[in-house]
Amino acid sequence: MTPLPLFSANMLILSVFAISFLAISFSARPNRHWRSWAAANALSVGALASFASLSALPPIATYMLPNILLLAGFGFHLHAARSLKQVSTPYGVVIAPAGVYIVVAALAYVFEVYALAYVASNLLFAALCISIAATYGSAAFRGLVSSLALIIAFGLLALEAGLRILHGVLAEGPFGPGMIDDGTVNIHLMISLIFIAISGAFSMAISFEQLARNNHEDARRDPLTGTFNRREFLRRLEGQLQPATGAHFGLIQFDLDHFKQVNDRFGHVAGDEALVKVCQAIRHHLRRSDCFARLGGEEFGLLLPNVGQEDAVVIAERIRRLVENQSYEFAPDGFQITISGGMYHGTGESLTPTDLFKIVDTGLYTSKNAGRNRITMAAQETETPKFSEELAQLDGLSQPENELQSAV
Repeated sequence: MTPLPLFSANMLILSVFAISFLAISFSARPNRHWRSWAAANALSVGALASFASLSALPPIATYMLPNILLLAGFGFHLHAARSLKQVSTPYGVVIAPAGVYIVVAALAYVFEVYALAYVASNLLFAALCISIAATYGSAAFRGLVSSLALIIAFGLLALEAGLRILHGVLAEGPFGPGMIDDGTVNIHLMISLIFIAISGAFSMAISFEQLARNNHEDARRDPLTGTFNRREFLRRLEGQLQPATGAHFGLIQFDLDHFKQVNDRFGHVAGDEALVKVCQAIRHHLRRSDCFARLGGEEFGLLLPNVGQEDAVVIAERIRRLVENQSYEFAPDGFQITISGGMYHGTGESLTPTDLFKIVDTGLYTSKNAGRNRITMAAQETETPKFSEELAQLDGLSQPENELQSAV
């Protein structure tokens, strides 16, 4: 079988993907990765066309053009992967492998060391494929099924480039500009055809998969602060209660004291800045399993799964102090924003989310009536005497320093 039909099949599929990616880029936002994929496929079409017509090209073009186009194309594959990862990549990095090859190939051409250019092109190609596969294997794509297919596809090409290097060394390299034409070309083109089909299909898939994940995440988040929203908080709380496992958890509801005065005095932009800064400070000191949510306005909730009462008290007091000690660019030195809240700790047995919110509401209003800037442990009337005694002991923590209060 002559290589021409395989060259034609590769170029046809690449062209279809290039046109498809370019068309999508006009309506998709962001679109950098779509346009990079379109450029990668278009350059690869040019590379394969050059390889297929080596006999018609001048010697220097035969030596330079195909591998320059191929390396530039895979540079754009790397650019697309990093764009999806939301990492900025200068275009100098994209064309750097092709630039290195130009220098090495020029030296090899001058000194007629054809094997040098052949090995250099495959080394650079393998390095690019490994970099692209590593990008898709990074934490940004964890959980996306399509990333595994792309890792396999680019890993396959990296392995094939390694075999070409080995083949070139064992075959003493090409005896002139161009490919080693000893019957292995068809094998390489078949591998290329498999790669093109996998990479094209799963490039589309990973973009839409990532978009779906981002939309799902956005639906769970408050757009201003980045914390979870009320819907997600209730879902997590209901999950903690159903089915009842007997695991202890903490529930804190708090709001920012006199926050309307911040908006009135400094403006709503400053108020938004304060909300964002408070939330960033709190999120930095929570566990991955905790659920911190903006319930509305300046009202927040915090769910602490699998936590003992003493640790829950420590976390609550830490949060209160964090907020109290924050400074703000829009406000003079000494300006403070404080929080008042209510807290529940227990298993939640026989309680609904509504019941729990009523309990912590009691603690919250106790905090406000006691002078604010405190979090009060509230207990339902049906708590066991032993637990009530523990809460009473916690009342001893409430000193003028405004540490966590306990009220039964």
